[in-house]
Amino acid sequence: VSNHEFYFCEVESEKNCPLFLCSFPLDSTVNKSISEQLLIATNHFGFSKKKYKTVLVNEVSPQFTLCPTVFFEPDNARALLEFNCGDTEQQLILTDDIHSTIKLVYTIGEALKSTLDKLFPQHQLKHHITALARLMLNTEELSKEQVLISIRYNSIEVIIKQNQQLILANQYSIKTNEDVLYYVLFILEQYQLNPLTVALTLIGNVEANSELIVSLKKYIKHIRLATGHKALNWQYLTGMPQHFNYTLLNRLFCE
Repeated sequence: VSNHEFYFCEVESEKNCPLFLCSFPLDSTVNKSISEQLLIATNHFGFSKKKYKTVLVNEVSPQFTLCPTVFFEPDNARALLEFNCGDTEQQLILTDDIHSTIKLVYTIGEALKSTLDKLFPQHQLKHHITALARLMLNTEELSKEQVLISIRYNSIEVIIKQNQQLILANQYSIKTNEDVLYYVLFILEQYQLNPLTVALTLIGNVEANSELIVSLKKYIKHIRLATGHKALNWQYLTGMPQHFNYTLLNRLFCE
């Protein structure tokens, strides 16, 4: 769930087999809220008429911050978030556990959360950054990687770990490929990671031969496109690169 689009995936859990994957772009020209368009989307694809064993929801919110668990106080969560991200406009404040030592504090609109509660009463909601960080820290597929970059059409998320410890989890707004290159090289320099030796993995709906990836490979020697969890059964998703929709397809392996 984001302010620009919804992605949905149905998975047969016993076989870890994705059955159906689709997207629903939000229409900014109509006078309908995100919650109203979510109802339209779930009705359109028939999700609201089905019963699911588990419903996982990833929310992409630009307002989030990390906090060491030892310093976190629930009563101060809003003040902490507003100190780092500005006015939260009375949105709901939620927290995730990325690790036993790190919490992520973030916002979600009250109407959107209420709609999710009504559609899927037992859903498990997490921030997109939480899912990325937990995948980076806990899955075998990313065990040797130092940097994970998620490419979206108007932002990138960057996760860095050293010695299996989370060093950075952040989001950066982008408009051009040059913005991506700038942020990636700046972050590598800031954390003293050598572009010639660092292990960097890319995820997102971007083609392997895209101009963006070609330009990144000019500066960073070891770039690879992520492969999905080895337990995923790709029988019905043939033809789709495994780095596409990565968080959507792989989150169930970091719960």
